[in-house]
Amino acid sequence: MSSSPDDSVLASTPESRRIFQFVRRASRFTWVQLVVQCIGFATGILIVRCMEQHEYALFTIANTMQATTNILADIGISIGLISIGGRVWQDQRRLGQLVSTGLKLRRKLGTAAILVVTPLLYFMLRKHGTSFSYTVFLIAAVLAGLSAQLSVEVFSVIPRLRSDLGQIQKVDFIGSIARLAVLGALAFVFLNAGVAVVAGSGALLLQYLLSRQYAAGIIDLQAEENAEDRKAMLGFIRSQAANAVFFCLQGQITIFLITFFGHRAGVAEVGALGRLAIIFTVLGNLVANICAPAFSRCRTHHQLVWLYTGVVGGVAGLSLLLLGGAYFLPNEFLFILGNRYSHLQYELLLIVGGAMINTMAGTLWTLNASRAWIAGSWLYIPLTVGTQLLLIPFTDFSSVNGVLTFNLFSVCPNLLLNIALSYRGFRQPLPVE
Repeated sequence: MSSSPDDSVLASTPESRRIFQFVRRASRFTWVQLVVQCIGFATGILIVRCMEQHEYALFTIANTMQATTNILADIGISIGLISIGGRVWQDQRRLGQLVSTGLKLRRKLGTAAILVVTPLLYFMLRKHGTSFSYTVFLIAAVLAGLSAQLSVEVFSVIPRLRSDLGQIQKVDFIGSIARLAVLGALAFVFLNAGVAVVAGSGALLLQYLLSRQYAAGIIDLQAEENAEDRKAMLGFIRSQAANAVFFCLQGQITIFLITFFGHRAGVAEVGALGRLAIIFTVLGNLVANICAPAFSRCRTHHQLVWLYTGVVGGVAGLSLLLLGGAYFLPNEFLFILGNRYSHLQYELLLIVGGAMINTMAGTLWTLNASRAWIAGSWLYIPLTVGTQLLLIPFTDFSSVNGVLTFNLFSVCPNLLLNIALSYRGFRQPLPVE
């Protein structure tokens, strides 16, 4: 059956071509990200199954604190890189100045974050019976990976703004496969928390080298800082500092609570269950690397509405699908982790539910931040604190069940607030070109 003239006209309109190209890029990126996440998932399961529960608890603590430090080193910088970059990405000189400004600010914030977080990491490791020498070794391995990670995430803005999906996929894939290969080989010899952290840091260093090489071919790595960019980023840092610090702590609250109030097995159980929620990372990467840059470049209200609706609807649908799988097939999910974690059916539902709400909130935040729709985001703090104060009398913080329930309800205010920020953002007039 031949297509009608109207269909041909519709298929040839600029709007339909943009939609088709966007869907095609998103589909290709998603498939590669699925491969990357499958590799990461396999690596995580390898670590869970081959590592003693005590060692896995230490690995979970080290990973959590590395992520915490990395987030604290970002405060407002990624918002500035994307929002400013959406206007200057076609000017290589200006893009070089923007990246240079972001790198220098991130290193300064990283140094401050390390000074704050390292003593806490030391305390958490020692609390769970780690020797002094092993504790120092784990901290050194964490900081080595962090030093590379600080730059990788700034350099990654360049291919994201240029929609160079091949580069994004290359860095992710090579880093993931290298880490799996090293840990896979060592699993037959010796595998503990120290080995796993060192392997992760080595993968980050490899990603840094690849990202820096790519950046050197596009921008001047020695470009001077731009005073206007620095001023804008410092403004984002000041406005987002309290919110970002609180958000960082909230993002790791389950590990913090179970570490301070629970036991080693509880830390390992929360960390292992988190591996099963890794699929949500695919959605987060898709939004950050494709949807947010495209959203920041939208110049008409129609484009904004269409893209926002498609992204949020797609993430919501896939999240509900995963939640349904955790509800109807819990034993199949937990079989992957091994016998030591087979009793956590209800806890599985709690952690997937919390991850789903957090992913939805993160999706809305990423889209809002790409348009700088963030004024009033500080309300997240009092809303969340108020919710948690209400939960404290009813929560057993020494149990995995109690901590995960507390986390699930704690992330709800962030979702509701970002819905409100999006609503207000759409009511604002578009900037004049």
